[in-house]
Amino acid sequence: MSMKTKVSRPFAIFLSAFLIFLLIAALALSLAERSVKKRRDEREAAVMNAVLSSCAEFQLPPALLLAVIRAESDFRANASSSAGALGLMQILPETLTFIDTLLSDACYAEKDLLSPEINIRCGACYLDYLQKSFDDLTLVLCAYNAGEGRVRTWLSDPTLSKDGVLLKIPFPETQNYVNRVYAFFEEYTVKYNLK
Repeated sequence: MSMKTKVSRPFAIFLSAFLIFLLIAALALSLAERSVKKRRDEREAAVMNAVLSSCAEFQLPPALLLAVIRAESDFRANASSSAGALGLMQILPETLTFIDTLLSDACYAEKDLLSPEINIRCGACYLDYLQKSFDDLTLVLCAYNAGEGRVRTWLSDPTLSKDGVLLKIPFPETQNYVNRVYAFFEEYTVKYNLK
């Protein structure tokens, strides 16, 4: 004995309409994602010369600088944070004061951080300083995100590090940031065939 399920006509119409709605929503989402990616690619292309110039000056891999910019601002030159960080690389005014001591040829003001070329140069300079201070990319990224002093505190905590190796990043936000930068770094390494 077989049992057939009979679907009422109103339910069938509802189900068809719902499926059409889902299809339209998926299509709209796909188009929106393409539009977002296209705008990011345009912003990325607009700063590429400044990225390459700063990478040459501070001997940084272009894929790293692009990854940090994407994680920090998604290539939005006018980005600002609630903490007061500004520009593509989200530099705090007090960090800029320190960066000015590293750059012998410039003295930048806070408003200069909204200039893509200056912001990228300052961010590259700071990344270079952090690389010389820590000599480990994970620590460099942690320091860029959470602060150099905080990373030094983590390294002196035996529950977080051993023999100068950070075993655990205690801030979920910083762990997420590091993961995102690494993912973007790989993406840009492949996209532009660079390191």
